[in-house]
Amino acid sequence: MKHLTNPHEISEARITLSEEYSRYSGEYAQLVRIQAEFFNANRANYKSDNATQKAFDVTEEGIKMTVLKLKLKSIEKTMSAYNTHLRLLENESKNLY
Repeated sequence: MKHLTNPHEISEARITLSEEYSRYSGEYAQLVRIQAEFFNANRANYKSDNATQKAFDVTEEGIKMTVLKLKLKSIEKTMSAYNTHLRLLENESKNLY
């Protein structure tokens, strides 16, 4: 992550991250649907819900779902850090240290 000091740069970065978050959220939603379909089709083949979930987790879609979940969490953390930095810059501009 590039260290941004200009509020306009931070704002642009937040917009970019918001767009990325939205795109990943759409992909994640599709994977939730696929997960539900997998669960309905395969639940009878496993002893428990947890075993069925673990079976899904090792599929290509399950792995992609896990990766997307981690990307979304990373974006959330980055946006939170940008928000904190913007508040700090705002307070500095008002001499409120």
